[in-house]
Amino acid sequence: MASSSLGDILSNLLVPDNKIIQQATSELRQVFQNPAIIPELCGVISSHQNEQIRQYATVILRRKITKKRQWLKMSADVTCSMKQMLLQSLFQEQNKTVQKGIAQVMGVIAKHELPQNNWPDLLKVLNDLTSSKAAHEREIGMCVLSIVASAAAKALQPHLGSLLTLFEITLHDSESKLVQFYTVQAMTSLVDYAGSDNVKHYQRLVPQVLDFIRGLSANDEDSACEAMELFDELLQSDVSILVPHLTYVVQFCLELASNNLLGDSIRVKAMSFISSLTRLKRKAIVKQKLVLPILEILFPILCSPTDSDEEDEFEEQSNNPNYYAAQVIDTMALHLPPERIIPPLMKMVEKALQSDNPHNRKAAYITMAVTAEGCGDHIRNNYLPVMVECVYKGMSDQQHVVRGAALFALGQFAEHLQPSISKYHSQLLPVLFEALARINEATKKNSSIVIKMFYALETFCENLEKGLLPYLPMLLDRILLILNSNVDNGIKELAVSAIGATANAAKEALLPYFPAILEKLKHYLTASHTPENAELQTQALDTLGVLARTIGRDNFAPLAEECVQLGFDLLNTVNDPDLRRCTYGLFASLSSVMKEQMQQYLPNMIKYMINSLKSTDGVKARYEEEEDRVLVFDSLDDEEDEEKSEEDITECYQDEDDEEHEGIKGLSVENAFLEEKEDTCNSLGDMAENIGCFK
Repeated sequence: MASSSLGDILSNLLVPDNKIIQQATSELRQVFQNPAIIPELCGVISSHQNEQIRQYATVILRRKITKKRQWLKMSADVTCSMKQMLLQSLFQEQNKTVQKGIAQVMGVIAKHELPQNNWPDLLKVLNDLTSSKAAHEREIGMCVLSIVASAAAKALQPHLGSLLTLFEITLHDSESKLVQFYTVQAMTSLVDYAGSDNVKHYQRLVPQVLDFIRGLSANDEDSACEAMELFDELLQSDVSILVPHLTYVVQFCLELASNNLLGDSIRVKAMSFISSLTRLKRKAIVKQKLVLPILEILFPILCSPTDSDEEDEFEEQSNNPNYYAAQVIDTMALHLPPERIIPPLMKMVEKALQSDNPHNRKAAYITMAVTAEGCGDHIRNNYLPVMVECVYKGMSDQQHVVRGAALFALGQFAEHLQPSISKYHSQLLPVLFEALARINEATKKNSSIVIKMFYALETFCENLEKGLLPYLPMLLDRILLILNSNVDNGIKELAVSAIGATANAAKEALLPYFPAILEKLKHYLTASHTPENAELQTQALDTLGVLARTIGRDNFAPLAEECVQLGFDLLNTVNDPDLRRCTYGLFASLSSVMKEQMQQYLPNMIKYMINSLKSTDGVKARYEEEEDRVLVFDSLDDEEDEEKSEEDITECYQDEDDEEHEGIKGLSVENAFLEEKEDTCNSLGDMAENIGCFK
């Protein structure tokens, strides 16, 4: 095989012609089985004129030798010449991407060879490069060292003391930020192997790392975020290294988080460290008196305006500092003593509620909301009347962002402060009902407030149980009025969901309204399925199932067979995972009504449900990085081997000869299809319990 022929094959993989790519793929599959491909790949890496081909060759070579058994099959001459070629090419290569590809191949070899001390030349070259007077050589050396540390950290453990001494020097490299960055990456990879002997040495480096990240954050936030992974790793592996500097590290993170001139990613990354520290080392936060300083930074961030105030400001936005500040306060409420959290927060809340700035008032309500779960007992015993009064006023605030936050807080209270919050039903429910009456106006101004309104209504009503009965006439009249109005399907979906929550509380007391409710549900479920009404139909199915369980068996029994047929009709005509899972849920609910009378329908029902469990719909292959997608051959080099590791099976996904599975790294399943399978299992269990055994 000539290196030019391999180069031609790789070149053809880049041609924008599917037929040529398929032919090149087939040819590469064939040559991949030939052991001679190793030296030919080395030839391409060292001499091909096209840098993209050289890069592909490094990735193919890396994948070819990744597994230890593949490496051990090679002759000593081949491995020796490969190592020499890589060291030479590392110096000769001018393209940084190819250079990094070469370094990654070296990292794989280091993982195989360094534990047996079989590549002393590598350590010598790294020592020469990292101590070079030329900045670009130091960059190459630290890049390779960081990759080797990631791939073969344990093998470097005997050298860790000298490496840390080197890091003290490279962290101060005034000519190259890359040298410093690669140093932090190497430190991160080696944390697990620090051991007690190297703790103090690591500790001495922490202030230098913080200074480096501070400077880096102003110009390269992505790299700064990556460098901060060191502190996450220290939290998980060896927090003793951080202990002497914990206050300094927290102050540094708060400095970044509060800097509005920085991008969202670095600010959120800084807050994520505070969140992790709270979960993993809460005693350290309390002992070092860091609770108040943290809250004094987080609350103003929460008060800052967002770019999406007209949208749903409570929707998860993991990269939004405003949203993430609330999540950190939530984490603190869950993990720290309430008496440390609530008193200082309430002072901030009280001041914010008196502000003319609506964003400050909004922050006050969100703060009350996110602390309800973690500090529930403390709030019930000390602050509930005050908080309820605040929420009552907030639901009538002139600013929709404030009203939405107050409604969100009420929903959280109803969910986490039971049964105490239910005592305030006479004060709070009329305000909610009044809001329902103005739903058209609310929708025009801000749709997210309607979502929060129904969230508060559902959680409050469902937990009120029999206490809801005096309010049923007004509540159902308002909900049915919404369903009969010209609001969009999203609002109707919320109203239908509220009927289900009401049914869970009122049960058979809902019977006078059952015909009117059933009429609307039938209308939604018999309409043609479209993307616009899909969610409304699934919610209607879910609510119909709730009614079957709660309205009383005798009351629902006359409708049961009609509902079964309705479910079959939907399964036959609509291909939608959410609708299928809700239909199965309806069948499970009907089984509590029909009992053994459901037996005649079971074969057809079970057929659909088993098909859902077996279905591979929504299963998607995850491929390697784009340059790796041509590397479909690493799982074929040892076809004669009968035994395969779990890693091998994952990489090639069962059928090595099926081109559809080539280059697959793993699999993912869309949430809707995963939820369909989960709910199918739950429905089968409910049906088995309700119907019982039969001959």
